[in-house]
Amino acid sequence: MGRKRIWLRRALISLCLLLAGCVVLFFALPKLLIAPANVAKSDVILHSSISTQSTADEYVVDLYRQGVARKIVCVSSQISWELYPGDYAREHLISLGVPAEDVLSLRLPVAPCDAVNLPTVAEFVKAHGWRSALLITHPEDSRYAARVARRFFEREGVSTAVSYAPEDREELTRNWWRTHWKTQRMVAEAMSITLDLFYAECR
Repeated sequence: MGRKRIWLRRALISLCLLLAGCVVLFFALPKLLIAPANVAKSDVILHSSISTQSTADEYVVDLYRQGVARKIVCVSSQISWELYPGDYAREHLISLGVPAEDVLSLRLPVAPCDAVNLPTVAEFVKAHGWRSALLITHPEDSRYAARVARRFFEREGVSTAVSYAPEDREELTRNWWRTHWKTQRMVAEAMSITLDLFYAECR
C-alpha cells in the first residue's frame, strides 16, 4: 500500500511538472518562433508573406523606396487551379507604385513543407545573378525560415537576411493567447516545425 502511494505521488508530481512545462512553453512561443528582424541591403527582396492579414506588401514597397533592393520577387505556391497568391501580390505592389519591370512572380509547386521549394528559389536567385536576398516572411516563421533558408542559399553562394512587417509582429503578439487566429498561427507553426524536424527534406 505504501509503495502504491509513493508511485501515485510521483506520478502526480510528474504530471504537474509536465503541465507546468507545457504552459511555460505555450507562453514562450513568440520568443521561440519570432527572430529579430534583420534588414540588410540586398540584390533582391523575396516576398513570401502574402496574406490578407498582413501589411507586408506596404512594408516591401517601403523597403524598395528606401533602396534596400532594386528587385522584388513575389514567391508563392499554387492554392487552386492556376491561382498563385504571388501573382496578385505583384499586381498590388505595382498599384502601390513599384515599376512593373522591378517585380517578378515566382510560381512554385505545392510541397509538403517550405524547405522542399527552397533549392528552386535559390537557383532562381542565382540564375539572375543576384548574390544577396532579403526574405520577407510571416513573423512566426522568421526564426526557422532564417535557419533553413541560409543553408540552401549558401550552397548557391547567396547571402540571406530575414525580416517581416513590424506591424504584423505587433498585431500577432498583442494578447495573442486571447485570440483564436493568433493562437492558431503560433501553435500551428510550432507543430509544423516539430514535424519538419523528422524529415530530412524539410529541415
